[in-house]
Amino acid sequence: MKKFIIKTLGCKVNQYDSLTLRKKLTEINFEYSQKSSNKIDLAIVNSCAVTKTSIKKGRKMLVLVKKENPNAKIVLLGCWAKIYPEEMEKIEKDVLWGVGDPKGLVKKIKKLFAVETKKLSGNDKKQEIHPPGQGERSRYFLKIQDGCEQFCSYCIIPYSRGTLSSRSKEEVLAEIKVATLGGYDEIVLCGIHLGLYGKEKNSTTCDLKTLLEEAIQIKNVKRVRLSSIEVNDVDDRLLELMAGNEKICQHLHLPLQAGADKILAAMNRPYTKECFKERAQKARKLMPDLALTTDVIVGFPGETEENFKETMLFCQEMKFSRIHVFPFSAHEKTPAAKMKNQIKSEVKNKRARKLRKMSEQMSEEYKNNFKGRDLLATTERILENEIQGKSEFYFNIIQKKASLGDRSPLRIGKIIRMKLE
Repeated sequence: MKKFIIKTLGCKVNQYDSLTLRKKLTEINFEYSQKSSNKIDLAIVNSCAVTKTSIKKGRKMLVLVKKENPNAKIVLLGCWAKIYPEEMEKIEKDVLWGVGDPKGLVKKIKKLFAVETKKLSGNDKKQEIHPPGQGERSRYFLKIQDGCEQFCSYCIIPYSRGTLSSRSKEEVLAEIKVATLGGYDEIVLCGIHLGLYGKEKNSTTCDLKTLLEEAIQIKNVKRVRLSSIEVNDVDDRLLELMAGNEKICQHLHLPLQAGADKILAAMNRPYTKECFKERAQKARKLMPDLALTTDVIVGFPGETEENFKETMLFCQEMKFSRIHVFPFSAHEKTPAAKMKNQIKSEVKNKRARKLRKMSEQMSEEYKNNFKGRDLLATTERILENEIQGKSEFYFNIIQKKASLGDRSPLRIGKIIRMKLE
């Protein structure tokens, strides 16, 4: 039996793609390993190219994987592998793959080893969904959509992931059912442009709201969370559904990217800050406890000190519960890399530190609103005396085992009642 490892960089969609590949390889009797060694036959690196930093990480990961698995054949896939063919020619590897078509990649791997492998069948076929706590996340990340046609000026993803593409409603719902039977109480729906699920040309599937409505009807589904979604895709129908059903997490991750309209326009973002504010206010009116998290890029070309202050003030006004801060990293194949008035690294890093400090304060203030309250949390870690869980509102809770009200057997991925002290 051939042993393999997979190292994944980048977004939740990339992580899902790696899990899909892992499942397909175990189906043909390859054995997955979490640890590198000289006994590994196949080492797979799933790369990211969203920023220059991501590409650097990919290069380092590839070197490390080769060093730690000296006898392994190397497969390189992902966005970096797809959009830099000229660099790929210089990299030593056994298989080069882009994104998508995991079945095709498995066929390529089978040819690489020149062995005939048969799919497991009947009672010998293992469950495709891996139980939580076995090297996986405690929540099940389910990719329902791929591709993006927004073409933000700083983003390489539309070039690497291609046009919009949605999985069928039937396929998604079937996977949710299997995931819940595998021990996952929380399902996280994710995609490259999640809000446009089912909206591509000639689509025959439903929209995101309809999918959500049917997902929460599944018997064993305890909780569904939306991953990152664009603010202009959050309509009243979606907000009302979220507010009216306790199975849907009251958490929205709405990427802001900048709080100055001048910078938003330069980024080719499809909204103004007032539009963003209106949607956020409507969401909070319906869901007063809403967790509102975001992404912000600092140091975008042309961002003045006044523009940055405007972003800081807008973030304060929005009272985000968490801000993911990214110093702008010029991707050479995007329009933003060629823009004038590029910002020096020390200025970008200084602004990032300021915004992160403010984000930490805002996160603490938001979390304090829940002190003393009983909350449902997905079990993430079980230590000797403590439990760590992820609340519906996206912050962690740590509680002593002895003080838990729920005395039923614990397991990773189970939703339990916890109190924030």
